[in-house]
Amino acid sequence: MPTRRNYSSIYFDGKTRLQSYTPVNNFNAQGVTKGYLDIIAIEMERLYDMGDYIYRSTDPTRSVGTDLDNIGFLVGENRDDAVYPADYTTTNFYFYIDQKLNWSANQLLNQFYNATELASLLANGWIGTNGSRYTILIPKGTVVSNSDGTISYLTLDNVVLDTGSAYVGVIATTTGSRYNVDTNVLISNALYQVPELRKIATYIKNTNSFPISNGAYQLTDDQFRYKIATKSAALQGNELAVRRAALAVPGIRDILYEKNKFGSGTAHIIVDAVSPLASEGLIAAVKQATQAITAYGDMIFVDRPVYRGIEINYNIVTAPGTTDPLSLVNQVQANIIQYINNLPIGGQIIWNQVIDIAMNIAGVVDFVPNYFKIGQYNIINKINTQQIVLRFRNQQAEYTEKFYTDTGLVCGCAT
Repeated sequence: MPTRRNYSSIYFDGKTRLQSYTPVNNFNAQGVTKGYLDIIAIEMERLYDMGDYIYRSTDPTRSVGTDLDNIGFLVGENRDDAVYPADYTTTNFYFYIDQKLNWSANQLLNQFYNATELASLLANGWIGTNGSRYTILIPKGTVVSNSDGTISYLTLDNVVLDTGSAYVGVIATTTGSRYNVDTNVLISNALYQVPELRKIATYIKNTNSFPISNGAYQLTDDQFRYKIATKSAALQGNELAVRRAALAVPGIRDILYEKNKFGSGTAHIIVDAVSPLASEGLIAAVKQATQAITAYGDMIFVDRPVYRGIEINYNIVTAPGTTDPLSLVNQVQANIIQYINNLPIGGQIIWNQVIDIAMNIAGVVDFVPNYFKIGQYNIINKINTQQIVLRFRNQQAEYTEKFYTDTGLVCGCAT
């Protein structure tokens, strides 16, 4: 594309040429020559603008907005829309009766309502029965949120709360990755706003066992350009196409791809989620996305990594005059957890880095580890089993393993 020229450049270039090569020398404001030069300069500037627009709208490196969408359409690529964070499975989010009570729904209802009130609740559909027991019916669309209410989700179905946990799918009220949540974040609900259930709302708890990290904003122009640029390369190899489809799922950081893992025409994908633990909903989303681009007859198997739970117990020595040693203990704990959980699949714990993490915190003058263990982490029961005591040195995960830890596994005190 030629360099764009504006009105002044065209006008003064024309004036210079006329003065140099013709006898014309009258360029006053009312002169005919000035009028012709004005017309030519104005129209030429418009032509340059039009040419620049046409060039920009057909060049993926410069086009924006709708023009970039049109280029994507020509090569069979659509800009990904914004995504509501959601988990449609019945293995993640659940309601339960406050465990301090050790009651069933029937015991809770009988404690706070008399026979007449129970009959009214039953007639109006707020409670049900399971044999001789009363159950609590939590309606579809119930609002659940984080502790301060800044992130809210809606339940996707009616759910019956009886003697144990009552699982149900949930979806955020707003699109975007800002509304992704980590484990045990959706811990509040709006049942107190239901007059019929207000007496017992305080005792109906809820939480999410796994992160919900599949929310995303609409692709920016730069992100969409990258997607278009990798389109042709993805078509050249099945592995790249599968990798590209998997990484397009919000909440996926990387994948491990194993070709012909279970025989010819099969592929095994182990997902590395943005959040420390990959939920069933995220696994299902990756499977759906990859199967959509897989050739007929081929099979994709999608799994989590093998989670190896890391336990560290430590003491820290604080500087003289430290007024809040507990906050330093908590800061060391948080930084160690972040370091370990950010390691990729097959990553390595470098012990010197663990020490540096603690020692780089202002007020900590020494870090004394008491034990360092590794176990098999059960993501369903949230327990670490088969622990092995390790030496205080680097630890390498197997290529299908991922290290994981949390506040129950990393703990310490100050001396």
